Amino acid sequence: MKNIFLLLFISVFLLQSCSSDDSPAPVVPIPDQMDDPDSDPDPDPIVSSVKLADNATFGKILTDSDDMTLYFFSLDTKDTSECTSAGCLGAWPIYYEETITVDTGLDASDFATIDRADGEKQTTYKGWPLYYFANDTAAGDTNGDDVNNVWYVAKPDYSLMYVSAQLVGSDGVNYLGDYTEGDGATPYIVDIEGNTLYAFAPDKKDTNTYTEPDFSNDPVWPIVEITLDKIPSVLNADDFGTIDVFGRTQLTYKGWPLYYFGGDSVRGDNKGVSVPTPGVWPIVNVDTPMAPEPELNVKLAEDGTLGKILTDADGMSLYIFSRDTKDTSECAGGCLSAWPIFYQEDLALDPGLEGSDFATIDRADGSKQTTYKGWPLYYYANDVASGDTNGDNANNVWFIAKPDYSLMYVRAQLVGNDGNNYLDDYSLGDGETFYITDIEGRTLYGFIPDTKDTNTYTQSDFSNNAVWPIAEITLDKVPSILDAADFESIEVFGRTQLTYKGWPMYYFGQDQIRGDNKGVSVPSPGIWPILNADTIPLE
Repeated sequence: MKNIFLLLFISVFLLQSCSSDDSPAPVVPIPDQMDDPDSDPDPDPIVSSVKLADNATFGKILTDSDDMTLYFFSLDTKDTSECTSAGCLGAWPIYYEETITVDTGLDASDFATIDRADGEKQTTYKGWPLYYFANDTAAGDTNGDDVNNVWYVAKPDYSLMYVSAQLVGSDGVNYLGDYTEGDGATPYIVDIEGNTLYAFAPDKKDTNTYTEPDFSNDPVWPIVEITLDKIPSVLNADDFGTIDVFGRTQLTYKGWPLYYFGGDSVRGDNKGVSVPTPGVWPIVNVDTPMAPEPELNVKLAEDGTLGKILTDADGMSLYIFSRDTKDTSECAGGCLSAWPIFYQEDLALDPGLEGSDFATIDRADGSKQTTYKGWPLYYYANDVASGDTNGDNANNVWFIAKPDYSLMYVRAQLVGNDGNNYLDDYSLGDGETFYITDIEGRTLYGFIPDTKDTNTYTQSDFSNNAVWPIAEITLDKVPSILDAADFESIEVFGRTQLTYKGWPMYYFGQDQIRGDNKGVSVPSPGIWPILNADTIPLE
């Protein structure tokens, strides 16, 4: 073979010597190394010490380099191995690799090594020591999953783990699963990092009663914000859900909102079980009962005449006082005898009601009152039975509380942009006037130069809309004093404006807070009138 290469080199050299300077150099073919029996074969491909295998039942699982399945022991809650006896290790041999290399999809930083009590070393994944199962005899076997509810196939996409360990409270006392003192392991759910998850005994189904709106108490009992992926086979994915807690998403189990305990400082801690007394913040496991349904204190009832209305827990109707235009109650003294206030500290709402629509005000008399969309809520003393609605439209200022009002009919003092008080004829004077607002309490106006169903004010480019914005309201329900047939809509340069008795309706851009009606004096009193039941229809 060497003689052949020598002859080939000499031939090429002679050809180059005979060629002119302008002739291209000939291309020398290079023999294929695979044809040379003396050449080295390709090296073996690198095989990861931990592989990511696809299993038909479990999805992605961890295996060793020979595709033998690896396992977690869920009693290993403290970064140590609880499998120490000869019998345990005979069934569950440890996995150890000095130098870890991993398949794509795994992060080598998730692996570490622990020194076992028996002097051996063991590889861990996300803090969990790794094992084989002796009864797995072939690559791909997963016979060890869910053995005794404590052994699970090792997976990279677990969000939770099901462990069994001694409960040790913040008081240093050992507790059993019923929160009596005693020694013994209790099963419970942790996140994949081994952090204990808790419920709060006063909570109800899908209702967090602990967390403050500003999350000021969240460091003590942080809400669990986990996007659930895979879970151990002992758990049922259908038992998990999520709820919205002041704009953040909290994981639930069997309807129980889930929390961490801020005092659990290391992996495996479960100190919260004794705070403030045992059982107030219980662990959760497969034996946890379903969370109780909340005892609703604001319900959404169906009335044959009025449609959907708000009631209290006993079905007693709630009302709005349309003179309460300023986020305060105008009902005081003798008024309260006929219209007792409604207040509930912790609201539990029917589906279809939004917690963000409710708030609490401090009344001038020192008591508190619940509001809905800014309107304080009341009872009516003459409603004697569940479902009574005798107070609706009383004196044209009391209306049944409904979730689907688009407008409200109010009565208040007109106070112009010039600071003067006006009467309903736009002369100066003190006295209340009826007029229409939207459900948020923002005053609606007409424009004197307009004609029936014709907006003569708004520019085609809406350049003046900030001064007198058109009212773009999709009408649903209106208070019983108003006639829905009086409302229609018109198109204004591609947008839809609400009308009342033919009057296009506007807001005033300088009405800055709920209850303002400053527009009645701009540019002079009566050019932009309020609208009410006495408004003369445009023809």
